Amino acid sequence: MRGLLSVIILLTFGMSVSSKAAEPVHVGVASVLSGDLQNLGQNIVRTVETYQRHWARHPMRFSYEDSRISSADGLRAYQALINVKKVDVIIGGVSSNGTLAGSALINASRTATLLPVTGGTNVDRAGEYIFRIANSDLLNGVDQAELFKARNMLRVALFTEETEATADTAEPFRKRFAELGGTLVFDETFLPGSTDFRSHAVKILSLKPQAIFVPTQTGLALALFLKQLAEVGSFNGEVHTTFTAALNPDAKTIAGDLMRGLYYMAPKYAADSQRLKDFFARYREDHGQDPDIPFHTAATVDALDLLERYLDTTSRFDRVGFHDFLITKVKSYPGLLATFSLDKDGNSDVGFAPAQMQ
Repeated sequence: MRGLLSVIILLTFGMSVSSKAAEPVHVGVASVLSGDLQNLGQNIVRTVETYQRHWARHPMRFSYEDSRISSADGLRAYQALINVKKVDVIIGGVSSNGTLAGSALINASRTATLLPVTGGTNVDRAGEYIFRIANSDLLNGVDQAELFKARNMLRVALFTEETEATADTAEPFRKRFAELGGTLVFDETFLPGSTDFRSHAVKILSLKPQAIFVPTQTGLALALFLKQLAEVGSFNGEVHTTFTAALNPDAKTIAGDLMRGLYYMAPKYAADSQRLKDFFARYREDHGQDPDIPFHTAATVDALDLLERYLDTTSRFDRVGFHDFLITKVKSYPGLLATFSLDKDGNSDVGFAPAQMQ
């Protein structure tokens, strides 16, 4: 009888362990699902849906929250996922200021948050449970300065929107541009939500720069600036901006043909990867269109692939274990974004390439 009882206990315990091991990992997805740049969040959600339908080999369930653009909305999204929905891990397609607002909660709860969006200094140092998979905004600024040098454009006007992301592009740009012998004939900032740039446009035109560089968070400010620049005078040089402007259909609607021909640094991704081409084909089948933001799709797939690689090594998800896996095992990783490594702070080393709006 005692032997039979022991067998029953062992079987029951074994069933309990198996049941727990089979529980799906709960993945939270925070991104811009409404308002300005909502196509960013929709693209990430569609990527997750295609991955879950065709690629996932471990059980996962997903919860979604709208982070919009602001710090308050970003924090609210992280709070909902961590405190209310009790997710195990997060895919954070959130603005830099939104992730910074949620960083204390993310780190205190040990909820590994993988960012398939670009980030810079503040995000990179936001804590050990925040991992930037996508491209570095710092390299955006460096690559932009080197592009101006290569084109022998050493008199430039810099007009920067005041956000976490744009500061992380503008500051490295200033430093590298000066090292290369460049001169900023104009260097001013403006607040998000600003709509009147006429006086700035007049001043910039009077200084006759070879190029104007406008780092912008969403692209809407750039669109308004271009319209007002055209109203107050004629600029024959090149206008450069950040990639978010190229991604925002609302900016293109406002500025129309003025957006055509603008230059920006495009985040690199492994466009020639056969696996990425296969994923894009599945995405197209599922959603009737190509990804709006290919590098976000590539980085989101990489984030989910890394989660699955970790699950290959264990019978049960562990927050600290996943953190340690990302820090120690992601070296020269052949991802769909690029072959990349995560440094000691959990950030990738992927840069940018010149592009032009068509």
